[in-house]
Amino acid sequence: MKQSWDLIVVGYGAAGVATSLTAARRGASVLLIEKQGEDVHYSSTRMSGGLVMGANDVEKATVYLDACSDGMIPIDVSRAWAERAVRCQDWMRECGIESIHMAGGWYPKLDGCEAIEVYGPLPKGTDPASVEWTLPAPGELAFKGPIPFGNGQTLHDLMVEAVSAEPNIETRFVAVAERLLTNEGRVVGVRVNGEDLHASRGVVLACGGFEANQEMILNNLKAYPIYFYGSPANTGDGIRMAQAVGADLWHMNQMIGRAVGHFKHPDGRELSFNISVNPPGYAILDKYGRRFANEYLQAVSKPNFYYELLHYDADLLEHPRIPAFWIFDKRRLEARPISGGSYGHYAWSKDNRAEIELGWIKEADTVEEAARLAGCLDPAAAAATIAAYNEACARGEDEFGRPVSSLIPIDQGPFYAIPVYPGGATTNGGPRRDAKARILDPYGDPIPGLFSAGELGGAIGMLYPSPGANLGEAFAFGAIAAETALEGN
Repeated sequence: MKQSWDLIVVGYGAAGVATSLTAARRGASVLLIEKQGEDVHYSSTRMSGGLVMGANDVEKATVYLDACSDGMIPIDVSRAWAERAVRCQDWMRECGIESIHMAGGWYPKLDGCEAIEVYGPLPKGTDPASVEWTLPAPGELAFKGPIPFGNGQTLHDLMVEAVSAEPNIETRFVAVAERLLTNEGRVVGVRVNGEDLHASRGVVLACGGFEANQEMILNNLKAYPIYFYGSPANTGDGIRMAQAVGADLWHMNQMIGRAVGHFKHPDGRELSFNISVNPPGYAILDKYGRRFANEYLQAVSKPNFYYELLHYDADLLEHPRIPAFWIFDKRRLEARPISGGSYGHYAWSKDNRAEIELGWIKEADTVEEAARLAGCLDPAAAAATIAAYNEACARGEDEFGRPVSSLIPIDQGPFYAIPVYPGGATTNGGPRRDAKARILDPYGDPIPGLFSAGELGGAIGMLYPSPGANLGEAFAFGAIAAETALEGN
């Protein structure tokens, strides 16, 4: 078998695809490897909402990304992303991916937010001009149109098709990258399944974060436990390989968070899910049955609510909001599934009854009993809290500032409770990179022949800039990494 290419790309998600296509279209021979089998290839991209962040103005987008980073990302790195973001939709079209503008940035109060545009991929053959839709309000994802949020499968299929059509790309599945190969300090290849594979222009690590590595979560993130519903293949492999050749790390404590469901299946599996508390009514309580934050942030998928869950009580020596408890009633249960499920491991039932039978959703005639069954330490307080919430709904005023439209009472039994945890789709930390996607050592010098793109050390700091920021960043730095490698930088 062939043992040498111009470029080896580790990880077959959005970042790996962007890197491979960019390099191949410049005439380079590319090996794209993926540790999962082809029939169980569930990247974070495939399991995502499928949205991609772009922009309409470089300078304004740079200002906005810099504000979201809160000093964690050098501004030249944010500018490099912004320069690609304004071309993102055109780049996707060149890859055969048509899309529509369906949302904006998360934080309208920050300068430059108006420059952010979020694109939703369309099924193959759909003419964007034929699609009618209404943009949501600034900072929200209440998209109204025929293209649903949650179309990561569509994006995945289109990317696979683009890669398959490129003769300069060879793909290998069940190909586990074990160690980077070096020669006089330069990365020259990868050991894969015990074989040494060589790359004359270098190696791009696009193999995701560490959301499936409990030890890394415990030692790097801001609380524990934290659960993820992203790819089960993301076990921190790229971080270890990069560290072994001298890479520095950055923002290992950052992730894209929200409240998630985490349950034990009777077959022994532990499964995590992105949950939807919408439509109202809903309330989220701490261990002791008290509301503590504006739950509307969770309802519209904003990552802000994650920070509320992290509160640590230094007197009690605990995280009183891990787990928290989502309380709702019959109206919400019957309105829609609690989760869309997570591709590849479980299909959530349409009426939520299977999850009640599994014991994941606790059902009772009273709020107090539902809270008790779910594990709330003071179920009587939970009942009193919901009674107070219902009174606030009647007044149309909420102490945590929820919009009046979300103040629907929880008063139609049966009642339900689910424990929720801080968690999300992906981590952000990993090898430090520069504006040219080169991985840096602790002295800030590039490690020759080594690059990264996407979630592995992604250019995202304190705030997640918009829906689809992960995928927009993956496309941007995947292309940058390929160009830098082929230029010999």
